[in-house]
Amino acid sequence: MPKAMLQVLVARLRLSSPELTLAEFWVAIARLGGFLARKADALPGWQTLWRGWMRLQDMCWGADFATQSLQRCW
Repeated sequence: MPKAMLQVLVARLRLSSPELTLAEFWVAIARLGGFLARKADALPGWQTLWRGWMRLQDMCWGADFATQSLQRCW
């Protein structure tokens, strides 16, 4: 995974540390897809993970586009 994707994920969810385990990473992706991540909740399903993954990609594409647009202006 590109470092920029992880930075966008950490910034969007306001996570305390950019160092995530694999389980923490997938829970964070699921949170983007609507998973509430409460103690009693079961693991997220594939549709929730897919929605979160697509949302993360959209945010990364937007961030990449914004930085490229700013570089062209200067």
